[in-house]
Amino acid sequence: MKFLQIQGHKEIKKRLIKTVQDNRISHAQLFHGSEGSGHFPLAIAYVQYIYCENKTDSDSCGVCLSCKKIQNFAHPDIHFSFPIHLSKTNKTEISDNEIVKFREMLNKSCYISSAFWNSSLGNENKQGIIAVKESQSIINKLALKPYEGKYNFLIMWLPETMRLEAANKLLKIIEEPEAQTKFIFVSDNYENIISTIISRTQIINIPKLQNAEVANYLSDKLDCDSEKAKNISQLSEGNLYKAISLCNDIDSSDQYLKLFIDWMRYCYQKNITATIDWLDEISALGRSNQKNFLLFCLEMFRQSIVGQYTDGKLVNINNKQREFLQRFSPSITNENILALNEIINDAYYHLQRQANPKILFLDVSLKIFFQFKKR
Repeated sequence: MKFLQIQGHKEIKKRLIKTVQDNRISHAQLFHGSEGSGHFPLAIAYVQYIYCENKTDSDSCGVCLSCKKIQNFAHPDIHFSFPIHLSKTNKTEISDNEIVKFREMLNKSCYISSAFWNSSLGNENKQGIIAVKESQSIINKLALKPYEGKYNFLIMWLPETMRLEAANKLLKIIEEPEAQTKFIFVSDNYENIISTIISRTQIINIPKLQNAEVANYLSDKLDCDSEKAKNISQLSEGNLYKAISLCNDIDSSDQYLKLFIDWMRYCYQKNITATIDWLDEISALGRSNQKNFLLFCLEMFRQSIVGQYTDGKLVNINNKQREFLQRFSPSITNENILALNEIINDAYYHLQRQANPKILFLDVSLKIFFQFKKR
């Protein structure tokens, strides 16, 4: 991956390039940013620039043998470590056992998500971990001399998932590495990494992308309509992974609309029996689709309130959505819109943190009952 392919972060790219040009590559760096900020693609582009045989002042060439191997995530001197699901029968599994799946995910996009990865491993509700056997595997790999380049690089995605004993096992090699050994940790929540690891790294904070940057990426790379790209960028809140997922999720909009219509009808009628039956439908979607559905709900609420101030001239919606919202929008007022948005945003937050979907959506339904009752 070249720096040119990564959206935004111009100043960070310049700083990373300068460390290579000045031969000041830190032995351990922590790329910290929220999901979809671009921290993982930046780590890949940075390493590719280091190894590139024909680098320029601003980027790697992208065509030399080293660049091609890195773009296929198959360079022998670059090792990946990431959380995996340990089975009940085998507690000694390491990330190398899942490297094929990991490469498949990266080949689709380097803007990656822990929820999507856990789903790829077979259970999106199960949290992957980096166990002590993984640390031993890392030590063994980095003890070898580089095959082709000057360095051995370890890129660890989500170091916050390391178990304490795994982190402690790596402390010595991080603090006193061989001259050819380099570490890059890519974290969504570096506050959850043990302090002794953090203190041994140079922290590089990767901010969220601006809405305009997300919209430009969707328009340029995914041929997304400019108005739709702008709308999605507002929903994604700087998370390019989420934006790409929403852009590619066009076919689900009719399914989401049906779920939304049924849900709002049951909430408006205070029909608890029908709502409980509806919970089975939403629970069957899986966590990723449930989160996208909540984003869809937020957009429907937003369009409802906007329509009241624009004489019903709603934009960025299809005919089915417009037909429903013309009937539904009077239920959304300036007295309940803030509360409804807060309820959905809170639900999204808790869903990300592995809340039980049935219990969560039942709780949200009861809160929406109350908001409609207030009206």
